Amino acid sequence: MVMIANQRDYLQNLASLVSAEDWDAAHDAAKLLSAREDHAECEELQQKEANALALRRELDVPFDGLVALHMRVLYYMSVGSYEDAYKTHTQLVQVFIKEVLQRRKDENWFLPICFRLCSDLRLLAKAADLKPSRTRPPEQSSYYEQSASGIMDRASVDQSKKVAILNLTNQLFRIYFRINKLNLLKPLIRAIENSGTLYQMFSMSEKVTYKYYIGRKAMFDSDLTTAEQALSYAFRNCPSDCARNKRLILMYLIPVKMFLGHMPSERLLEMYNLMQFSDVARSVREGNLLRLDKTLADHEHFFIACGIFLMLEKVRIITYRTLFKKVAKILGTHQVPLEAFLISLRFLNVDDVDADEVACIVANLIYQGKIKGYISHQHQKLVISKQNPFPALSSVSSAVAT
Repeated sequence: MVMIANQRDYLQNLASLVSAEDWDAAHDAAKLLSAREDHAECEELQQKEANALALRRELDVPFDGLVALHMRVLYYMSVGSYEDAYKTHTQLVQVFIKEVLQRRKDENWFLPICFRLCSDLRLLAKAADLKPSRTRPPEQSSYYEQSASGIMDRASVDQSKKVAILNLTNQLFRIYFRINKLNLLKPLIRAIENSGTLYQMFSMSEKVTYKYYIGRKAMFDSDLTTAEQALSYAFRNCPSDCARNKRLILMYLIPVKMFLGHMPSERLLEMYNLMQFSDVARSVREGNLLRLDKTLADHEHFFIACGIFLMLEKVRIITYRTLFKKVAKILGTHQVPLEAFLISLRFLNVDDVDADEVACIVANLIYQGKIKGYISHQHQKLVISKQNPFPALSSVSSAVAT
């Protein structure tokens, strides 16, 4: 990418790139139409009203108009008016859609530009929400939410541009996770899952991002099987030199794996700086409810920031199961008094659980298939199966306990 020293350099470089009508060249052209690149700091490009004749001498229609709007975006950003920057960039996207995306029916070389414009639309909306003007009505929906409609419209494209659908869906995932409206993505997810051979045309980076979000959505939908498959795919195919992204995937894959009975190794946690999970895993593995409560409290802010605190609290049911399994093994009988479970909890200084609650916990474990047996209420005993009374969690934990 050539360094931009002035407006003439900028226009000539952009003109050369778009005239190539090539996918790789479009990647570089996209950077020159992005508000996130170095040229945004060039004062000659920060113009509220660009010289239309100067632009037309270097650029063909409609890119001269796109650049005029882009320069206005840079101007508003330079003076800290992010609402105006977002609104102007919205106009830019609309012009690109009308004059490029819709007019050039059988071409798709310019899709990298589309991707970058949509990404900037989302990020400028985010900035506008963080710095609203005094005149903005309080009842108005967030710009971030509004940006989704512009991207959603682009996801319904003609056949030559279907390859864009995964990138745009990933953009929408980012927005809808933030505003908690994931149900709006169902049509696009269905289209991608039914895309057949088209799926092979998507880049691996786009597929990794998509599987990451699908895994997170499945986790919050309590579909652990789908969550594990999607997040494992994302982690496995994320390049090893992208440690930050692999760490991000693990933040959600580790809790899912825990529910399926697979605890993370210390080596993995150390490698990706996720030692906050270490004592959680040890507590579940040992059936130590007291330690579990302490470690969740110690790292509460981290787990809340990741959006997994409530899910990790639900590993309590697996911790109970581990403890009850140990009690049954120590007693060496298939008829375990419920009182024995209560005594083990008292030994761990868990004083907020009474006999009725112990019976309820055991009943839930039986209902979820995590214990094979039944409760004899007459004798206040858990009667467990003589064959595999505590089946592998991976065979029964298809959903998160509620």
